[in-house]
Amino acid sequence: MKKRTTAVQKGRRGFLKNVALIGGAGTAAAVAGGAVAGVEPAPQDQAQTPEAKGYHVTPHIRTYYEKARF
Repeated sequence: MKKRTTAVQKGRRGFLKNVALIGGAGTAAAVAGGAVAGVEPAPQDQAQTPEAKGYHVTPHIRTYYEKARF
């Protein structure tokens, strides 16, 4: 019975190794495929104002503050 258990464990290990190898190869191919394609980023206008960062009060936040007052 131990021989069969050992064979099953080795089979599972081999299967998991193959899955990891195929997954890694697929990921490497996808990354390399994107690099070979040479995708250029879209040009951005310098005249556009940058999007506001940080906290700012919007209408829905103002409504929340009004309803949350005690």
